[in-house]
Amino acid sequence: MFLQKGKSFGFILVFILILLGLIVVPFFADLFYQTFLTELFVWILFAISFDLIFGYTGLLSFGQALFFGLGGYTVTILIRKFGLNTELSLFLSIIIPILFAWFVGYFSVKLTGIHFVIITIIFAIIGNIIGDTWTSFTGGADGLTFSPPPFRLGLFQIDLMDIKGNYYFVLTIVAISFLFLRRMIQSPLGKVFISIRENEERARLIGYNTQRYKLIAFMIAGGLSGLAGGLYSLTLKYASAGYLHWSVSGHAVVYTIVGGMGTLIGPALGAGIVMSLEHYLINFLQATDLVVGIVLVAMVLMAPKGLVGLIQSRLKRGETNA
Repeated sequence: MFLQKGKSFGFILVFILILLGLIVVPFFADLFYQTFLTELFVWILFAISFDLIFGYTGLLSFGQALFFGLGGYTVTILIRKFGLNTELSLFLSIIIPILFAWFVGYFSVKLTGIHFVIITIIFAIIGNIIGDTWTSFTGGADGLTFSPPPFRLGLFQIDLMDIKGNYYFVLTIVAISFLFLRRMIQSPLGKVFISIRENEERARLIGYNTQRYKLIAFMIAGGLSGLAGGLYSLTLKYASAGYLHWSVSGHAVVYTIVGGMGTLIGPALGAGIVMSLEHYLINFLQATDLVVGIVLVAMVLMAPKGLVGLIQSRLKRGETNA
């Protein structure tokens, strides 16, 4: 019990220090790096939402791009075409993807293994085709641009057209989402997710309706993916059918494998490493995907549990030797 409290205190301390560091970044970084970090925060949220179903529940879904794209389109279309405020539009960028995740998950969670992977890809492809062809509503491949009104919360309002204001806004939401997921994983609900990942048959035998719990995990991940998509559209002031394509889910897969699945912090770390590599290599190397592929293969061979798993194993080995 004391050990658990110590770990919780250590996490809180590290989390606060990292958050404080990110808060002061805009005072030293130019607008380009503020925008880059804002996009990084969005992809971190997308990656940790994917980690909920892959790392903690054991479901490899390539359909998360569908919910990411839906979240982006929800914010963009509601503001641009219907004149809704940013607060309600962003809230609906969670709710609408949750409803779609319920529909997709209702059919998907009944399947296992490669069949589950394939059906999630199929749903994402359908979404991408609709987004590409319904150009009068979605803008197709060209997408839609918009100017979001300020986000109002009581007496406060945040100008999302201001890069620094948008930076702090996205950072706050992603930090809250991270804490929410961490608390949920530690709750009895999270323990059920983990038990399904470890041995679904045993979880079913002790009385859990595993399909129902997998659907719940799928819906939560879908809602958070939609929130990530909504924040991405608010950051870029743009939404496109390209973000509905199943390959967008590959970003979350790579970040999670590189950082370490089933850790939450791993996908965040993986996103930071991979996106930084892409950013710094793009100036003199066009084939950044090749470099990312090499990094991914190297991680799979050298550290199958990702960077976090590698660090944890080294620490345990050091304690054993001591």
